[in-house]
Amino acid sequence: MIIPFFIIHAGCPHQCVFCNQVHIVGADRSIVASSIPDKIELFLKTNAANEPAHVAFYGGTFTALPVHIQQEYLDVVRPFIVSGRIKSIRLSTRPDCINHEILAFLKENHVQTIELGVQSMDDSVLALAMRGHTAADTLNAVNLINEHGFTIGLQLMIGLPGDSADTFMDTVCTAIRLRPDFVRLYPLLVLKDTPLEVLYKTKQYHPLPIDEAVSLCSRALSLFEQAKIKVTRIGLQPTREMAKPGTILAGPYHPAFRQLVESLLLLDKMRLSLHNRKDKTATAIFVVNPRDLSAAVGQHRLNIEKLKKEFGLRSLRVKQLNHSIKEREPVLLSNSQHETCSL
Repeated sequence: MIIPFFIIHAGCPHQCVFCNQVHIVGADRSIVASSIPDKIELFLKTNAANEPAHVAFYGGTFTALPVHIQQEYLDVVRPFIVSGRIKSIRLSTRPDCINHEILAFLKENHVQTIELGVQSMDDSVLALAMRGHTAADTLNAVNLINEHGFTIGLQLMIGLPGDSADTFMDTVCTAIRLRPDFVRLYPLLVLKDTPLEVLYKTKQYHPLPIDEAVSLCSRALSLFEQAKIKVTRIGLQPTREMAKPGTILAGPYHPAFRQLVESLLLLDKMRLSLHNRKDKTATAIFVVNPRDLSAAVGQHRLNIEKLKKEFGLRSLRVKQLNHSIKEREPVLLSNSQHETCSL
């Protein structure tokens, strides 16, 4: 269980072209350190499953804050760590705000996981996004974080100004070579009150259509999963602020964006299985991990209907079997298995 606290824009040395944390997280000011213990207690009371709990600081550049402010935030969490009620602390920061001294300080204060806002590994894209750091900064930060033994996550963005399908996939491949513990994928949205809003309204920036963003994320998800790197999030978490009219001006937003991505990935794998099958009958049955059932069927049964039409099938069924089937690995049953497999 993640207990999130947002330090809105705090410590950020730059205004990135896409960023408005107020709209993203639905808050207009950073968390006050003195309020953190009560909020932790509230979250822990809801933890009926007694899952391991972690405190997270998001929304700003934690390691660019003055050290005494970092210490103030970390100190209020310390008693929960010592008592064992909170397992660890995690935080997000920029690649150019990492060094040996910072990492030693974080290690002393029970920080276990560091998420880097990488966004891209193309310097020209980073410059257009007004990130203020380079791909080399990311490589250096990852090496240092690994050297100090932290868990590491990378945050990547799809559809940045100057980006393309090729440069984004190059970023994905570079990220895989860095071997992070997990990644997050965020399609770029045009939010109100950002520099990107100006570029969009003056037609200097054209957001990705949603089908293209879904396709790119699906390709990225496939590559990360092949490399056994967990993708913990795809798309922004919907908030009340984001749902307000006029907050999202353009871009590939969908409240179930991840499901669209997983659905496309499953569609492509089912399509390949049908293409390679030997018994070309007019019926087919796929079995999937229970977690994949909805995505495999597709919204409004879209995957079912597409495959039936494409392969001339009279009937196509997708059923959950059990968790022995890997996630996003649909299995096409042969004719002889249709009746013998327990569904």
